[in-house]
Amino acid sequence: MKKFTISLIISLLFFSTLPAQNAVRGKITFKIVTNEQQPLANATAELLRSKDSSLIKTALSDKNGLVEFEQIPLGLYIIRTSAVNYEKHFSAVVTVSEEQHNTAVADVVMKPVATQLKTIEVTGRKPFIQRLGDRIVVNVENSVVNAGSSAFDVLERSPGILIDANDNLSMRGRSGVIIMIDGKPSPMSGADLVNYLRSLPANAIERIDLITNPSSKYDAAGNAGIIDIRMKKDQRFGTNGSITAGYGQGVYPKANGGINFNHRNKKVNLFGGYNYSYRKNLNNLLLDRNFFTNSGEFTGKDEKNNYTTIPGNLHTLRLGADFFPSKKTVFGFVVNSNANLFDPANRNSSVVSDAYKQPVFTFRTQSKNHNENKNAVVNFNIKHSFDSTGRELTADLDLGYFGINNNSHVATAYYKLDGSSLQPDYILDGLQDGILRLATLKADYTHPLIKKARIDAGFKSSLVHADNDARFFDMSSGTPQNDVNKTNHFYYDENINAAYVNYKKEYTKFDFQIGLRTENTNVKTRQVKGDVRWDSSYTQLFPSAFFNYRLKENQTIGVSVSRRIDRPNYSQLNPFMFLIDVTTYSTGNPSLLPQFTWSYELNYTIKNINFTLGYSKTKNNQNIVITRFKDAFPNIPSDDNITVQIPVNLTSSDYYGLTVAAPVRISKWWNMMNNANIFYNHFNGNLSGTNLDNGKVVTNLSTNNSFTFGKGWTSELFANYNSGGQYGFMVMRPQWGIGAGVQKSLWKGKGQVGLNITDIFWTNLPKGTITYNNYIEYWKAYRETRVANLSFTYRFGNNKVQQARRRTTASEEERQRAQ
Repeated sequence: MKKFTISLIISLLFFSTLPAQNAVRGKITFKIVTNEQQPLANATAELLRSKDSSLIKTALSDKNGLVEFEQIPLGLYIIRTSAVNYEKHFSAVVTVSEEQHNTAVADVVMKPVATQLKTIEVTGRKPFIQRLGDRIVVNVENSVVNAGSSAFDVLERSPGILIDANDNLSMRGRSGVIIMIDGKPSPMSGADLVNYLRSLPANAIERIDLITNPSSKYDAAGNAGIIDIRMKKDQRFGTNGSITAGYGQGVYPKANGGINFNHRNKKVNLFGGYNYSYRKNLNNLLLDRNFFTNSGEFTGKDEKNNYTTIPGNLHTLRLGADFFPSKKTVFGFVVNSNANLFDPANRNSSVVSDAYKQPVFTFRTQSKNHNENKNAVVNFNIKHSFDSTGRELTADLDLGYFGINNNSHVATAYYKLDGSSLQPDYILDGLQDGILRLATLKADYTHPLIKKARIDAGFKSSLVHADNDARFFDMSSGTPQNDVNKTNHFYYDENINAAYVNYKKEYTKFDFQIGLRTENTNVKTRQVKGDVRWDSSYTQLFPSAFFNYRLKENQTIGVSVSRRIDRPNYSQLNPFMFLIDVTTYSTGNPSLLPQFTWSYELNYTIKNINFTLGYSKTKNNQNIVITRFKDAFPNIPSDDNITVQIPVNLTSSDYYGLTVAAPVRISKWWNMMNNANIFYNHFNGNLSGTNLDNGKVVTNLSTNNSFTFGKGWTSELFANYNSGGQYGFMVMRPQWGIGAGVQKSLWKGKGQVGLNITDIFWTNLPKGTITYNNYIEYWKAYRETRVANLSFTYRFGNNKVQQARRRTTASEEERQRAQ
């Protein structure tokens, strides 16, 4: 693999020295002036293709009002110019030809707006949900309903996203979702990732991209696709920023506040911010567990009421800089750091019944936890453009450290039916310390060819080391006794090397893209208890292909195919046995295998309405199950009513889906975005003596209505419905919710105050049934989906926009799976 990587680097350097081949290109120059014929600096000029109004280039006027568009392909164009406090201007058609390749356009005279600034805000406001060519975009910062919410809340209301009772995310009915923050996978997984999303304020998020079928340029991870959460970053010259504050009240209070700043000139761009969030969340889980013999005879049941509160404090710090030594080179760094402090508390009441469904005894468990997750990732990056044709080389180096410190205290008391003590209390204390270090290097090279063709190539190499140490002590006697059945120490080492090449070509009526990615994975684990070791190494190819054909000016059809992988995250492989209550455990599975998926999509777009047909086949499907402990660990003695939550591999799953995105403009003041996702999941597998060969049709509907009124008033009405469906051995039940909000713009658009209520009728609550031959569980969860939020935002600085670059750094998949 080392020789392969060196050869690839040499190849990239060789390509970077080749001159790009280009046809004859032209140049357009003009000036932007005011009514008084004074130059207008920092006005935005956009070059649009005359045929379909697609954006070709963007530029800003200089201090003399001059704008230059260079290296323009021959053709017909329209120029759109805009500036703050001025009306938009559209030019006549501008021709760039071989005879007239240097075109001077007459001065553009900008007229001051006759109306107030609010009119411009209404025109430029993006809808909450947009359907673009390869993704759905959730514009969080433009949503009244989401103000004051968390990232977790926004995802629950996003089209095609479902979160089950164990906080596992699926997209369009498929598990294996990769969650990224600014193009980089989240530094956490499992419960830590969920707690982070619950504490991350929506006010700090610009948008969320839902990408269902990524190209070979992306990491091959993600059966269901990618959820990319893009944080706010100011893009204007000068010093700019925003201050946010909010308060929410559900069953428990929530609050958030933060400041983000940006200082930019022609040589340097400094940016950063600090956000704080306090959220006390509720998860009240009601369980009805029924136990049977393998022949189907009822043997007993447990009824549980798990009432968990999760107060969390999240501190997020971001600091970075971009430097511009020349027009062709940009280099910079970004530091992202999080400190997440959670103190979950759980009260569990359980009633144990016999084979005649008569109560026998009860027990109550109280647990207190103090969890600290602290991490920091430093990214160093450079981008060099060889010429104006788009030939460029980018490189990233990420160094990251993640630390976990969790303390737990679990006490269980047993009672007879008359309330007297049944047996001595059981008390268990736990200490868990964990560290994870990663180093990731990647480089990408883009080389344009003649006649609208392009080659992209790159490589990536990552190293991950994880060390998790868990110690448990039985405190029942008052003297700590090491619990040898739960105490454990687990090491994990991983090296992944990848390389890809993409070829893209555009024609008049169609375009296509083909790519191939290869990934070599090397994993070593060691469980100190019993000195159990696991060593795995494999190399896989991940092809992808995309084809789009323009039937008419407003009709496009496209097909895509790709192969993907989902490696187990580090917490899923961790064999530690965590006690939830004395009859419920949670653990990882060191022998969990990666799952592989072939994904196919057919897209059809007519005007603004998009239809997507999808099919995917997944082998070794990863599924988190709740099953009887003795079935998961037959060699460990346990009572019949002990259960465990554990990830397992099913044999396979098949997905068939139809997605429809339909924006509708009812009137000038009413816009509607409708999404429908209808799919069928079929699962095959065997667990606990139960053969699984079943599926269910699911209907997921959502609508977002935005209303614009006079004097800076806007409002939203949001509704969603999910019919439930099959997810492995679990069947989800229907759920629905309605939310509404209102917002007022203040101080000529610099301030905003809003009020919203999510899930007004408190109906968007998950519930389901888990079925085996010898075990059936009915569950329902009450969460804080209904919250009233009051939010305030103030923006400071100037409004002269300069486009800033968007980055995808090196540690993509690794940070998603970090413990």
